[in-house]
Amino acid sequence: MIVVGSFLPWLRSGQASRNSYATGGAVRQLLDTGRVVDDLLALWPVIGIACAVAVALFLIGLRSLAAVVAGLSAIAAGAASIAALAASPSSFAKVALPGPVVTLIGATLVALAVLLRAFAAVAVPRSSR
Repeated sequence: MIVVGSFLPWLRSGQASRNSYATGGAVRQLLDTGRVVDDLLALWPVIGIACAVAVALFLIGLRSLAAVVAGLSAIAAGAASIAALAASPSSFAKVALPGPVVTLIGATLVALAVLLRAFAAVAVPRSSR
């Protein structure tokens, strides 16, 4: 859901809708975001790659490492979604809800799955064979 949400509309300006990737570029061009925000926006495409890496790690059996990568992805995607949803509309653009909402739901579900995995690992330690 994180990756799907990143491709849904995040920004509307006039008749145009922009996904999260186009929104990041537009924000960097139109606003003086500062170096830190500019760097974070430039790193946004890594979220999709990190989600794919987490799935691959899980499939090859590196479940703890997959959980770490998935958790970091969820934190970043959730923070971006919350920031977008909290943004004030301007005279030329406003936040489109589908992208940030789907991404936030996905980030929340991933975070819950990571927490459940962590609690299960602590509560039910592996038996030695």
